[in-house]
Amino acid sequence: MTTPASAPSGNPQPLNEPLPRDVEAGGLSRFALYQRYPAFTWPWFLRRAAVFWPFAVAWGLFQGVWHASSMTAWQDALPLGLRAAGGNLVEVSAGPLLALAVRYRRLPYPAERVLVVAAVIVGLIIASDAEAAVAHYHDMLMARHMGMSMSEPAAVTNLSRMLGVTMGRLPRWIGLILIGGGPELLSYITERRRLAERQRRRDVEALRRDKADADLKMAVLQAQIEPHFLFNTLASVSSLIATSPDRAVSTIDALSDYLRTTLPKLRREGGVEGATLGHQVSICAQYLELMNLRMGGRITVEIDTPPELAEAPFPPLLLISLVENAVKHGIEPKPGPGAIAIRGRRRQGADETRLEISVEDDGAGLHAGSGAGVGLANVHAQLQHRFGPRATLEVAGRDGGGVCARISVPWEPA
Repeated sequence: MTTPASAPSGNPQPLNEPLPRDVEAGGLSRFALYQRYPAFTWPWFLRRAAVFWPFAVAWGLFQGVWHASSMTAWQDALPLGLRAAGGNLVEVSAGPLLALAVRYRRLPYPAERVLVVAAVIVGLIIASDAEAAVAHYHDMLMARHMGMSMSEPAAVTNLSRMLGVTMGRLPRWIGLILIGGGPELLSYITERRRLAERQRRRDVEALRRDKADADLKMAVLQAQIEPHFLFNTLASVSSLIATSPDRAVSTIDALSDYLRTTLPKLRREGGVEGATLGHQVSICAQYLELMNLRMGGRITVEIDTPPELAEAPFPPLLLISLVENAVKHGIEPKPGPGAIAIRGRRRQGADETRLEISVEDDGAGLHAGSGAGVGLANVHAQLQHRFGPRATLEVAGRDGGGVCARISVPWEPA
Protein backbone atom coordinates (compact mmCIF):
# COMPACT_ATOMS: atom_id res chain seq x y z
CA MET A 1 0.00 0.00 0.00
CA THR A 2 1.41 3.40 -0.97
CA THR A 3 0.37 6.56 0.83
CA PRO A 4 1.53 10.16 0.40
CA ALA A 5 4.16 11.12 2.94
CA SER A 6 3.60 14.84 2.86
CA ALA A 7 0.88 16.86 4.49
CA PRO A 8 -2.01 18.64 2.84
CA SER A 9 -1.37 22.14 1.65
CA GLY A 10 -0.74 24.51 4.53
CA ASN A 11 -0.22 21.79 7.17
CA PRO A 12 3.26 22.15 8.72
CA GLN A 13 3.23 18.52 9.95
CA PRO A 14 3.89 15.69 7.44
CA LEU A 15 1.12 13.11 7.76
CA ASN A 16 3.25 9.98 8.04
CA GLU A 17 5.78 11.33 10.54
CA PRO A 18 5.38 11.27 14.34
CA LEU A 19 4.19 14.41 16.04
CA PRO A 20 6.72 16.24 18.21
CA ARG A 21 6.49 14.95 21.77
CA ASP A 22 5.24 18.30 23.07
CA VAL A 23 2.40 18.27 20.50
CA GLU A 24 1.01 14.81 21.20
CA ALA A 25 -2.55 14.62 22.53
CA GLY A 26 -2.67 15.13 26.28
CA GLY A 27 -4.56 13.45 29.09
CA LEU A 28 -5.13 9.70 28.95
CA SER A 29 -4.57 9.78 25.19
CA ARG A 30 -0.88 10.36 25.83
CA PHE A 31 -0.59 6.71 26.90
CA ALA A 32 -1.94 5.47 23.55
CA LEU A 33 1.04 5.08 21.22
CA TYR A 34 -1.05 5.75 18.13
CA GLN A 35 -1.62 9.32 19.37
CA ARG A 36 2.02 10.02 18.59
CA TYR A 37 0.99 10.40 14.95
CA PRO A 38 -1.41 12.89 13.35
CA ALA A 39 -5.01 11.75 13.77
CA PHE A 40 -6.64 9.92 10.85
CA THR A 41 -3.41 8.95 9.06
CA TRP A 42 -2.12 5.51 8.11
CA PRO A 43 0.51 5.24 10.88
CA TRP A 44 -2.11 6.41 13.37
CA PHE A 45 -4.78 4.03 12.05
CA LEU A 46 -2.57 0.93 12.02
CA ARG A 47 -1.37 1.54 15.58
CA ARG A 48 -4.91 2.28 16.72
CA ALA A 49 -6.09 -0.95 15.07
CA ALA A 50 -3.43 -2.87 17.01
CA VAL A 51 -5.10 -1.55 20.18
CA PHE A 52 -8.81 -1.76 19.26
CA TRP A 53 -9.11 -4.74 16.93
CA PRO A 54 -8.04 -7.46 19.40
CA PHE A 55 -10.65 -6.23 21.88
CA ALA A 56 -13.28 -5.95 19.13
CA VAL A 57 -12.65 -9.52 17.96
CA ALA A 58 -12.42 -10.90 21.50
CA TRP A 59 -15.67 -9.22 22.53
CA GLY A 60 -17.46 -10.50 19.42
CA LEU A 61 -16.32 -14.08 20.00
CA PHE A 62 -17.27 -13.78 23.66
CA GLN A 63 -20.79 -12.74 22.62
CA GLY A 64 -21.07 -15.91 20.55
CA VAL A 65 -19.81 -18.14 23.38
CA TRP A 66 -22.04 -16.41 25.92
CA HIS A 67 -25.12 -16.95 23.78
CA ALA A 68 -24.20 -20.57 23.10
CA SER A 69 -23.53 -21.39 26.77
CA SER A 70 -26.69 -19.62 27.97
CA MET A 71 -28.97 -21.25 25.43
CA THR A 72 -27.07 -24.54 25.20
CA ALA A 73 -26.83 -23.98 21.47
CA TRP A 74 -23.14 -24.37 20.66
CA GLN A 75 -23.86 -24.55 16.94
CA ASP A 76 -24.63 -20.79 17.13
CA ALA A 77 -21.35 -19.81 18.83
CA LEU A 78 -19.14 -19.45 15.75
CA PRO A 79 -21.66 -17.78 13.36
CA LEU A 80 -22.76 -15.28 15.98
CA GLY A 81 -19.19 -14.73 17.25
CA LEU A 82 -17.85 -14.00 13.76
CA ARG A 83 -20.72 -11.65 12.92
CA ALA A 84 -20.35 -9.83 16.24
CA ALA A 85 -16.57 -9.54 15.79
CA GLY A 86 -17.05 -8.18 12.26
CA GLY A 87 -19.64 -5.70 13.46
CA ASN A 88 -17.32 -4.56 16.23
CA LEU A 89 -14.48 -4.05 13.73
CA VAL A 90 -16.79 -1.92 11.59
CA GLU A 91 -17.84 0.11 14.63
CA VAL A 92 -14.26 1.00 15.64
CA SER A 93 -12.91 1.48 12.10
CA ALA A 94 -15.54 2.94 9.75
CA GLY A 95 -15.30 6.59 10.82
CA PRO A 96 -11.49 6.65 11.16
CA LEU A 97 -11.04 5.02 7.72
CA LEU A 98 -13.33 7.53 6.00
CA ALA A 99 -11.61 10.45 7.76
CA LEU A 100 -8.23 8.99 6.78
CA ALA A 101 -9.28 8.96 3.13
CA VAL A 102 -10.21 12.63 3.40
CA ARG A 103 -6.88 13.68 4.92
CA TYR A 104 -4.89 12.10 2.11
CA ARG A 105 -6.82 14.05 -0.54
CA ARG A 106 -4.57 17.08 0.19
CA LEU A 107 -7.52 19.45 0.42
CA PRO A 108 -7.29 23.00 1.83
CA TYR A 109 -7.59 22.80 5.58
CA PRO A 110 -11.04 24.47 5.99
CA ALA A 111 -12.58 22.00 3.51
CA GLU A 112 -10.63 19.10 4.99
CA ARG A 113 -11.84 19.86 8.50
CA VAL A 114 -15.51 19.91 7.44
CA LEU A 115 -15.15 16.68 5.47
CA VAL A 116 -13.29 14.90 8.30
CA VAL A 117 -16.11 15.73 10.71
CA ALA A 118 -18.64 14.55 8.13
CA ALA A 119 -16.64 11.36 7.59
CA VAL A 120 -16.69 10.53 11.30
CA ILE A 121 -20.46 11.15 11.42
CA VAL A 122 -21.04 8.91 8.38
CA GLY A 123 -18.81 6.31 10.06
CA LEU A 124 -21.01 6.43 13.16
CA ILE A 125 -24.11 5.80 11.00
CA ILE A 126 -22.38 2.81 9.39
CA ALA A 127 -21.34 1.58 12.86
CA SER A 128 -24.93 1.88 14.07
CA ASP A 129 -26.14 -0.16 11.10
CA ALA A 130 -23.49 -2.81 11.79
CA GLU A 131 -24.54 -3.01 15.42
CA ALA A 132 -28.19 -3.28 14.38
CA ALA A 133 -27.34 -6.09 11.93
CA VAL A 134 -25.63 -8.11 14.67
CA ALA A 135 -28.58 -7.52 17.02
CA HIS A 136 -30.99 -8.60 14.30
CA TYR A 137 -29.05 -11.82 13.73
CA HIS A 138 -29.05 -12.49 17.46
CA ASP A 139 -32.81 -11.91 17.60
CA MET A 140 -33.24 -14.37 14.77
CA LEU A 141 -31.29 -16.98 16.71
CA MET A 142 -33.34 -16.33 19.84
CA ALA A 143 -36.58 -16.81 17.88
CA ARG A 144 -35.63 -20.44 17.43
CA HIS A 145 -35.87 -20.89 21.17
CA MET A 146 -39.48 -19.72 21.35
CA GLY A 147 -38.83 -16.51 23.30
CA MET A 148 -36.62 -18.01 26.00
CA SER A 149 -34.34 -15.52 27.71
CA MET A 150 -30.60 -15.89 28.01
CA SER A 151 -29.57 -16.83 31.53
CA GLU A 152 -27.25 -14.33 33.15
CA PRO A 153 -25.23 -14.57 36.37
CA ALA A 154 -26.61 -12.42 39.20
CA ALA A 155 -23.55 -10.17 39.11
CA VAL A 156 -24.12 -9.40 35.42
CA THR A 157 -27.80 -8.70 36.01
CA ASN A 158 -27.04 -6.33 38.91
CA LEU A 159 -24.36 -4.53 36.87
CA SER A 160 -26.75 -4.04 33.93
CA ARG A 161 -29.45 -2.70 36.26
CA MET A 162 -26.98 -0.26 37.88
CA LEU A 163 -25.76 1.02 34.51
CA GLY A 164 -29.36 1.46 33.36
CA VAL A 165 -30.24 3.55 36.41
CA THR A 166 -27.04 5.61 36.07
CA MET A 167 -27.27 6.32 32.35
CA GLY A 168 -31.03 6.57 32.10
CA ARG A 169 -32.10 6.59 28.49
CA LEU A 170 -28.92 7.86 26.91
CA PRO A 171 -28.88 6.86 23.24
CA ARG A 172 -26.76 3.87 22.38
CA TRP A 173 -24.77 6.02 19.97
CA ILE A 174 -22.91 7.53 22.93
CA GLY A 175 -20.91 4.32 23.09
CA LEU A 176 -20.45 4.34 19.34
CA ILE A 177 -18.97 7.84 19.50
CA LEU A 178 -16.48 6.74 22.14
CA ILE A 179 -15.17 3.84 20.07
CA GLY A 180 -15.87 5.17 16.57
CA GLY A 181 -13.44 8.10 16.44
CA GLY A 182 -15.14 10.78 18.53
CA PRO A 183 -12.24 11.43 20.97
CA GLU A 184 -9.76 11.30 18.09
CA LEU A 185 -11.83 13.88 16.23
CA LEU A 186 -11.10 16.30 19.06
CA SER A 187 -7.39 15.49 18.76
CA TYR A 188 -7.57 16.20 15.03
CA ILE A 189 -9.34 19.54 15.48
CA THR A 190 -6.81 20.73 18.06
CA GLU A 191 -3.79 19.36 16.21
CA ARG A 192 -3.05 22.53 14.27
CA ARG A 193 -3.44 24.71 17.34
CA ARG A 194 -0.96 22.51 19.23
CA LEU A 195 1.49 22.68 16.33
CA ALA A 196 1.11 26.46 16.12
CA GLU A 197 1.70 26.81 19.86
CA ARG A 198 4.82 24.70 19.57
CA GLN A 199 6.09 26.86 16.72
CA ARG A 200 5.46 29.99 18.78
CA ARG A 201 7.43 28.50 21.65
CA ARG A 202 10.28 27.66 19.30
CA ASP A 203 10.22 31.18 17.85
CA VAL A 204 10.41 32.71 21.32
CA GLU A 205 13.29 30.41 22.24
CA ALA A 206 15.07 31.30 18.99
CA LEU A 207 14.65 35.01 19.72
CA ARG A 208 16.07 34.50 23.19
CA ARG A 209 19.05 32.62 21.78
CA ASP A 210 19.59 35.28 19.13
CA LYS A 211 19.49 38.01 21.77
CA ALA A 212 21.94 36.11 23.95
CA ASP A 213 24.25 35.62 20.96
CA ALA A 214 23.96 39.28 20.03
CA ASP A 215 24.71 40.38 23.60
CA LEU A 216 27.74 38.10 23.70
CA LYS A 217 29.04 39.39 20.37
CA MET A 218 28.44 42.96 21.50
CA ALA A 219 30.38 42.32 24.69
CA VAL A 220 33.28 41.01 22.61
CA LEU A 221 33.11 44.04 20.35
CA GLN A 222 33.06 46.38 23.33
CA ALA A 223 35.99 44.55 24.88
CA GLN A 224 37.89 45.28 21.67
CA ILE A 225 36.84 48.91 21.44
CA GLU A 226 37.27 50.14 25.01
CA PRO A 227 41.08 49.69 25.24
CA HIS A 228 41.72 50.74 21.63
CA PHE A 229 42.32 54.42 22.22
CA LEU A 230 43.95 53.72 25.59
CA PHE A 231 46.86 51.99 23.87
CA ASN A 232 47.36 54.97 21.57
CA THR A 233 47.22 57.41 24.47
CA LEU A 234 49.66 55.43 26.62
CA ALA A 235 52.06 55.17 23.67
CA SER A 236 51.86 58.95 23.29
CA VAL A 237 52.52 59.46 27.00
CA SER A 238 55.54 57.19 26.74
CA SER A 239 57.05 59.37 24.02
CA LEU A 240 56.15 62.62 25.82
CA ILE A 241 57.94 61.60 29.01
CA ALA A 242 61.31 62.06 27.30
CA THR A 243 60.47 65.15 25.22
CA SER A 244 57.81 67.04 27.21
CA PRO A 245 57.32 65.78 30.78
CA ASP A 246 54.80 68.50 31.59
CA ARG A 247 52.56 67.50 28.70
CA ALA A 248 52.95 63.85 29.69
CA VAL A 249 51.75 64.64 33.23
CA SER A 250 48.81 66.69 31.90
CA THR A 251 47.87 63.90 29.52
CA ILE A 252 47.93 61.31 32.31
CA ASP A 253 45.74 63.57 34.48
CA ALA A 254 43.28 64.05 31.62
CA LEU A 255 43.26 60.32 30.93
CA SER A 256 42.51 59.59 34.59
CA ASP A 257 39.62 62.05 34.58
CA TYR A 258 38.28 60.52 31.37
CA LEU A 259 38.41 56.96 32.68
CA ARG A 260 36.89 57.96 36.02
CA THR A 261 33.87 59.54 34.39
CA THR A 262 33.30 57.44 31.29
CA LEU A 263 34.18 53.83 32.09
CA PRO A 264 31.43 53.40 34.71
CA LYS A 265 29.02 54.77 32.14
CA LEU A 266 30.29 52.36 29.49
CA ARG A 267 29.93 49.42 31.89
CA ARG A 268 26.44 50.51 32.89
CA GLU A 269 25.46 50.70 29.22
CA GLY A 270 27.08 47.36 28.40
CA GLY A 271 23.84 46.34 26.71
CA VAL A 272 21.82 48.39 24.29
CA GLU A 273 19.17 49.12 26.90
CA GLY A 274 19.69 52.40 28.71
CA ALA A 275 22.29 53.85 26.36
CA THR A 276 21.33 57.31 25.10
CA LEU A 277 22.71 59.63 22.47
CA GLY A 278 23.44 62.28 25.10
CA HIS A 279 25.69 59.88 27.05
CA GLN A 280 27.53 58.83 23.91
CA VAL A 281 28.14 62.42 22.82
CA SER A 282 29.41 63.24 26.31
CA ILE A 283 31.90 60.37 26.16
CA CYS A 284 33.08 61.53 22.74
CA ALA A 285 33.52 65.12 23.97
CA GLN A 286 35.72 63.99 26.86
CA TYR A 287 37.69 61.72 24.57
CA LEU A 288 38.31 64.60 22.11
CA GLU A 289 39.42 66.81 24.99
CA LEU A 290 42.01 64.18 25.90
CA MET A 291 43.15 63.74 22.30
CA ASN A 292 43.38 67.49 21.84
CA LEU A 293 45.68 67.76 24.84
CA ARG A 294 47.80 64.87 23.57
CA MET A 295 48.11 66.51 20.14
CA GLY A 296 49.07 69.94 21.41
CA GLY A 297 45.68 71.63 21.10
CA ARG A 298 45.37 71.44 17.34
CA ILE A 299 41.84 69.94 17.25
CA THR A 300 38.77 72.16 17.00
CA VAL A 301 35.64 70.39 18.19
CA GLU A 302 32.05 71.21 17.19
CA ILE A 303 29.08 69.41 18.69
CA ASP A 304 25.71 70.09 17.07
CA THR A 305 23.02 67.84 18.55
CA PRO A 306 19.64 69.35 19.51
CA PRO A 307 18.76 68.98 23.22
CA GLU A 308 15.64 66.95 22.40
CA LEU A 309 17.87 64.18 21.05
CA ALA A 310 19.82 63.75 24.29
CA GLU A 311 17.51 61.06 25.72
CA ALA A 312 17.05 59.21 22.43
CA PRO A 313 18.14 55.56 22.71
CA PHE A 314 21.42 54.97 20.87
CA PRO A 315 23.63 51.86 20.95
CA PRO A 316 26.80 52.28 23.04
CA LEU A 317 30.33 52.67 21.68
CA LEU A 318 29.36 53.33 18.07
CA LEU A 319 29.88 57.07 18.07
CA ILE A 320 33.22 56.99 19.87
CA SER A 321 34.47 54.48 17.30
CA LEU A 322 33.72 56.97 14.51
CA VAL A 323 35.37 59.79 16.46
CA GLU A 324 38.46 57.69 17.21
CA ASN A 325 38.62 56.78 13.51
CA ALA A 326 38.43 60.45 12.53
CA VAL A 327 41.29 61.31 14.88
CA LYS A 328 43.50 58.40 13.87
CA HIS A 329 43.00 58.48 10.09
CA GLY A 330 41.97 62.10 9.55
CA ILE A 331 43.52 64.56 11.97
CA GLU A 332 46.73 62.83 13.07
CA PRO A 333 48.15 62.32 9.53
CA LYS A 334 47.32 65.93 8.57
CA PRO A 335 49.87 68.61 9.48
CA GLY A 336 48.55 71.63 11.33
CA PRO A 337 45.16 72.23 12.92
CA GLY A 338 42.09 70.12 12.20
CA ALA A 339 38.39 70.11 13.01
CA ILE A 340 35.95 67.39 14.04
CA ALA A 341 32.18 67.93 14.16
CA ILE A 342 29.53 65.69 15.68
CA ARG A 343 26.05 66.39 14.32
CA GLY A 344 22.69 64.80 15.12
CA ARG A 345 19.33 65.13 13.38
CA ARG A 346 15.92 63.51 13.49
CA ARG A 347 14.50 63.04 10.00
CA GLN A 348 11.00 62.02 8.97
CA GLY A 349 11.10 59.54 6.12
CA ALA A 350 8.29 58.14 4.00
CA ASP A 351 7.94 55.03 6.17
CA GLU A 352 9.50 55.88 9.53
CA THR A 353 11.31 58.49 11.57
CA ARG A 354 15.09 58.08 11.66
CA LEU A 355 17.94 59.31 13.82
CA GLU A 356 21.04 60.38 11.90
CA ILE A 357 24.39 60.98 13.59
CA SER A 358 27.45 62.06 11.64
CA VAL A 359 31.12 62.57 12.50
CA GLU A 360 32.91 64.90 10.09
CA ASP A 361 36.58 65.81 9.90
CA ASP A 362 38.67 67.97 7.60
CA GLY A 363 41.68 65.70 7.81
CA ALA A 364 43.65 63.63 5.35
CA GLY A 365 40.58 62.16 3.67
CA LEU A 366 39.93 58.65 2.46
CA HIS A 367 42.95 56.55 1.62
CA ALA A 368 43.96 52.89 1.59
CA GLY A 369 43.48 51.39 5.04
CA SER A 370 41.14 54.08 6.35
CA GLY A 371 38.91 52.55 8.99
CA ALA A 372 40.36 49.08 8.61
CA GLY A 373 40.44 46.81 11.62
CA VAL A 374 38.46 47.36 14.76
CA GLY A 375 36.77 50.72 14.13
CA LEU A 376 34.27 50.73 11.29
CA ALA A 377 34.00 46.93 11.15
CA ASN A 378 32.76 46.84 14.75
CA VAL A 379 30.34 49.69 14.15
CA HIS A 380 28.84 47.85 11.21
CA ALA A 381 28.65 44.59 13.18
CA GLN A 382 26.85 46.19 16.11
CA LEU A 383 24.36 47.92 13.81
CA GLN A 384 23.58 44.60 12.15
CA HIS A 385 23.08 42.85 15.51
CA ARG A 386 20.74 45.56 16.75
CA PHE A 387 18.80 46.71 13.69
CA GLY A 388 19.63 44.41 10.79
CA PRO A 389 19.01 46.03 7.39
CA ARG A 390 17.10 48.94 8.98
CA ALA A 391 20.37 50.65 9.99
CA THR A 392 23.02 52.09 7.66
CA LEU A 393 26.62 53.24 7.96
CA GLU A 394 27.95 55.52 5.23
CA VAL A 395 31.54 56.72 4.93
CA ALA A 396 32.31 59.24 2.19
CA GLY A 397 34.73 62.01 1.36
CA ARG A 398 33.75 65.62 1.99
CA ASP A 399 33.94 68.49 -0.46
CA GLY A 400 37.07 70.40 0.44
CA GLY A 401 38.77 67.42 2.09
CA GLY A 402 38.15 65.11 4.98
CA VAL A 403 35.61 62.39 5.67
CA CYS A 404 32.00 62.20 6.80
CA ALA A 405 30.85 59.01 8.57
CA ARG A 406 27.08 58.85 9.07
CA ILE A 407 24.97 56.39 11.06
CA SER A 408 21.22 56.21 10.39
CA VAL A 409 19.00 54.14 12.71
CA PRO A 410 15.24 53.95 13.34
CA TRP A 411 14.02 56.56 15.80
CA GLU A 412 13.10 55.00 19.13
CA PRO A 413 11.38 57.44 21.50
CA ALA A 414 12.79 57.43 25.02
